[in-house]
Amino acid sequence: MAKAHFSVDDFKSEVLGKGLARTNRFEVIIIAPPGFDVTGSTASRVSLLCETASFPLLNITTKQHRIYGPAYQRPVTSEYGGEGIPFTFHVDRNMDIKVFFDNWMQNIVFRDSYNVAYQSSYVTDVEIYQLDEQNNYTYGIKLLEAFPRSLNVMELNHSAQNQTHRLTVLFAYRKWELIL
Repeated sequence: MAKAHFSVDDFKSEVLGKGLARTNRFEVIIIAPPGFDVTGSTASRVSLLCETASFPLLNITTKQHRIYGPAYQRPVTSEYGGEGIPFTFHVDRNMDIKVFFDNWMQNIVFRDSYNVAYQSSYVTDVEIYQLDEQNNYTYGIKLLEAFPRSLNVMELNHSAQNQTHRLTVLFAYRKWELIL
């Protein structure tokens, strides 16, 4: 009779020796696009106040292929983005984070004319890093040609005491690449 390859002792040794990646250990770096007038401190505060982020998906689309006998799946293309990636940000008292994204989006589609700006003026790269307990980068990806696609509503509520605003921003991007 064949034995299983899984061993509880090996698993414990792996986890205790190398550790596991923690979801709360991450850093997001968002740099304002070229031509977008914003101070460096605002851009660094946007990155600092990022509460939630995600690593993007990578999906390979397949097509059934049959030459003879049973069909098999053949890779056709890859999908790097889907509908985009949501990021949630804490909003500061002066609403600088909200203003940052409002202005960015208004520089994509102009409010009065509804003209769309040139892509080079509103896209930027966004970096997402996994950190270890010593704040070392252990994994990183870069979203290429990213921009905010939508801002969620921010509810105002008299009965919600001791709560702070959070802003969820859905970023669209062309593709992503591994950088670490």
